Amino acid sequence: MSKILVLDNLSEEGVEVFRAAEGFEVDVKPPQKPEELARIIGAYDGLVVRSGTKVTAEAMKAAKNLKVIGRAGVGTDNIDKTAATNAGIVVMNTPGGNTISTCEHTFALLFSLCRNIPDAHASMAAGRWDRKKFMGSEVFDKTLGIIGVGRIGSAIAKRAQAFGMKIIAYDPILTKLKADALGIDLVSVDKLIERSDFITVHAPKNPDTENMIRAEHFKRMKPTCRIINCARGGIVNESDLAEALRNGTIAGAGLDVYTSEPFENNPFIGLDNVVMTPHLAASTDEAQLTVAVDIAKQMVEFLQTGTIVNAVNVPSLDREMRAALAPMLYLAEKLGLFQARYTVGRPASIEIEYRGDLGITDTYPILSAILMGFLAPKVETVNTVSAPSLLRDHGIVSSETRSPEASDYGFQINVTVVTDQETVTVTGTLFGDDDPRICAIDGTRMDAVPEGWMVICMNDDKPLVLGKITTIIGEAKVNIANLTLGRDVPGGHATTLINLDAPLKEETIEKIRQLPHVNRVRLVHL
Repeated sequence: MSKILVLDNLSEEGVEVFRAAEGFEVDVKPPQKPEELARIIGAYDGLVVRSGTKVTAEAMKAAKNLKVIGRAGVGTDNIDKTAATNAGIVVMNTPGGNTISTCEHTFALLFSLCRNIPDAHASMAAGRWDRKKFMGSEVFDKTLGIIGVGRIGSAIAKRAQAFGMKIIAYDPILTKLKADALGIDLVSVDKLIERSDFITVHAPKNPDTENMIRAEHFKRMKPTCRIINCARGGIVNESDLAEALRNGTIAGAGLDVYTSEPFENNPFIGLDNVVMTPHLAASTDEAQLTVAVDIAKQMVEFLQTGTIVNAVNVPSLDREMRAALAPMLYLAEKLGLFQARYTVGRPASIEIEYRGDLGITDTYPILSAILMGFLAPKVETVNTVSAPSLLRDHGIVSSETRSPEASDYGFQINVTVVTDQETVTVTGTLFGDDDPRICAIDGTRMDAVPEGWMVICMNDDKPLVLGKITTIIGEAKVNIANLTLGRDVPGGHATTLINLDAPLKEETIEKIRQLPHVNRVRLVHL
């Protein structure tokens, strides 16, 4: 018997999927605080949540029987995925289930701002007729800037065009070919900030996007600009936004997501040029029905057969094969992540070449792991099922080849990323059966552990260059964990990869960059 705990008011249709499945027992409870969840989780094989319950590492320590956590929705910010992976718990979500509801809520906020609907209603409800006070703005022929063109961003672009709006967008991995097909003009963040009459955010929240829109950007926006965030709290800096609204730097904001939910110390209270909703974008009957039924079916299939669908923390493999391939899949994901963090420019293709004896004939799990690693910093959520289609959605081409050439190692995996600015190849292998290494960058031999912070320097092969680089790092009080270097020919070009215990500040990177004979410096975190 598989016991399922359902929290956060899941639609009854989803609960019925569990009840109708043979060998399942279901308990339905309201949202739980982490300490409350820790007290009751131990008896269950599966847990279903929406956004109301935080599934913490502490709670999972008590989850001795838990095998799967299902998120009825897209975002998994409320689940500690690292702790789940370490505990062998699969985390699943339902990508796409909230696309239409979030898209429509974005437009609801947009039109509420343009036509002053909340304030006009409040005025009418108070018995007043303030018709002249609520002069509105049209959206026709205005420029809409979309940050993040995934499923939701694409849906918004399509509908905005029906209103006669001009669409510009920033998305670091959307190709121009795909953008042209969507009728979108791709621009930089700076251009989008300066040109847009409306800005809507649909990017994932990660270290690259946190506080992505802040005071310096509001100052460069049109004074008539209105910004909408239905993505994640913290992508738009809340205190800076509140100040910009208070000073009239921009005209308005529509917000559905916040850094803390429920919102604590709300800086927008009292402002009449903001429309706020309590994270309602996915709260439609249709969306909640879809995600509830989908997650229940996925979990039933997993607990009955071991089939993994829409997992966000493990590849879709059976348990035995996953255990056997774990070191190689770890290497593959790190190679993809390295390329995502290292390469510069808009990616056009990812080319994967296998050399030597991998010990398997089906390389799809390796391909999926590479694509997962590459897309992870760039999209809201990705797994082995969605990675290939997400790549295609962004107009990026992937290819695989198995070379007859022998490898200097037992096997090697070459991952080449072509962007509009450069082409970079990173090569990886396993030492023994379970020791992943980066063994080459653009053909220069390396021996680097693919984890943590690393700084990669391209420099002329001259005396004292390496010493000066490490001295600057030492003066910044950052410890060097490991160092590997290679060169093409004596006196030619050298590559130095240094594993660090902590990140380098930008001013430290700039000091290294200014050294004689240093040609390129990049900081990567895996």
